[in-house]
Amino acid sequence: MKQSIKIILAILIIMWISYFSSWLLPLQQFGLVPRTTLGLIGIFTAPFLHGSLFHLIGNSISFVSFAVVLALLEGNKMLTKVMLMVIIGGALTWLFGRSANHIGASGLIFSIWGYLLLSGWFSRKLKYIVVSIGLMFFYGGLIFGIFPGKVGVSWEGHLFGFIAGIIVSWLYHRES
Repeated sequence: MKQSIKIILAILIIMWISYFSSWLLPLQQFGLVPRTTLGLIGIFTAPFLHGSLFHLIGNSISFVSFAVVLALLEGNKMLTKVMLMVIIGGALTWLFGRSANHIGASGLIFSIWGYLLLSGWFSRKLKYIVVSIGLMFFYGGLIFGIFPGKVGVSWEGHLFGFIAGIIVSWLYHRES
């Protein structure tokens, strides 16, 4: 658990350093731009890049909230699962997303949410079921974020992140 908290803090610190560094350096160019060679790096860098302070604060709060729950459930296995979610969600966004510069941690947030939401179903274990029901009750409205809507928001990142979380949950819990 202690290692997982360090990972969460490291990700959060990198997000904030990246945001303030982007005032001086053109870091936004390293976002995920679908079907471009340079955009491939965005699979790994996009979660750390944010367009505004409001964007960063909102994603920081959501990320920490869901990541702490994931850390409590998964302990030291958390990093492997998060990396797999980032790769799958990012790759799907790169393959199928609209031509835009997709930045922000919300794809990762939706991945973790999808993982936690479906882990109760796939694992059939009480602790996961309780978390899944709690998330459905308190955060069920997030589902609307996977549909096109607000201009400038990567609903594709949300959708493919959510799908990535479901895939990773299924991969890890199918034999439980």
